[in-house]
Amino acid sequence: MKKKNNWFWTTLVLLLVLLGSFCYASYQENWFGVQNFFNHQQQDAYFKRNNQHHDRLSWSKRQMIRTQLMRQTQKKQGLTKQGFVSVPRVKILQPIFNDAYSKKGLAAGANYANRNEEDPQGKRLPQMGSDNYGLASHNFYDGKTGFSPLQQNLKQDQPYIVNGKLHDNDWLNGEKIYLANQNGIYKYRIVRQHIVKPTDVSILNPTRRPRVTIITCLYPSTQYRIITEGTIVKKYSWQRAPAKVVNYFDLTKQPTNARVDWFNPGTEEGSNGDAGGTKHAN
Repeated sequence: MKKKNNWFWTTLVLLLVLLGSFCYASYQENWFGVQNFFNHQQQDAYFKRNNQHHDRLSWSKRQMIRTQLMRQTQKKQGLTKQGFVSVPRVKILQPIFNDAYSKKGLAAGANYANRNEEDPQGKRLPQMGSDNYGLASHNFYDGKTGFSPLQQNLKQDQPYIVNGKLHDNDWLNGEKIYLANQNGIYKYRIVRQHIVKPTDVSILNPTRRPRVTIITCLYPSTQYRIITEGTIVKKYSWQRAPAKVVNYFDLTKQPTNARVDWFNPGTEEGSNGDAGGTKHAN
């Protein structure tokens, strides 16, 4: 009887270990879309929480948020902060710096990208709210850090590449992109998502109507870039912007997602880090 009991418990433990290993592998490799499901659930919860009723913000509170947002946190690295980008629907909040063409720039967060067919050296400095404002950041294929949340399905080329053919994707159409700097907050509406080769700099060519063009890698087909385009909707002053919009940039409340420990050293600027300079990360 004792041997039978030992056999039963040994078998049960082995089954539990196998089940746990299978569940872990399923999540890590995104089998059956497991990671997609959990990431989208987290994004939905974040978006719902941030779209609840917001009380009015005093002018002093708005000034404090703007000041924290524009802190120059990478001066020692030779980077100048341009502002912040927020895509609330997919839980993106990152600082914007001025060098998308270096490792140090992309290690710090998002950066403006301004090399195009008309200005191949990127000598013209882009301005938020005018022309074609390009942004680039890493895709860490985790759905959480950098611009990886912009890829609909983690670790899957579909629906961007299907049977070797390139396709547009409308899964974020109508959602908002917000850019913020010292002068105000710029609201854009996403109108298109598609992929291009890294050499296609025409996506950053000047445009008559102001727009934002966000660039990140597709994964696993890293020889392509996901392009998320948004057209300008409105510019707000910090004094007149809706409280909900201002709160998207409140670093004492909102987590940022510029860094991952295994790749980028440093401290997040949001509530998951130094909270706009009000505390130190653990």
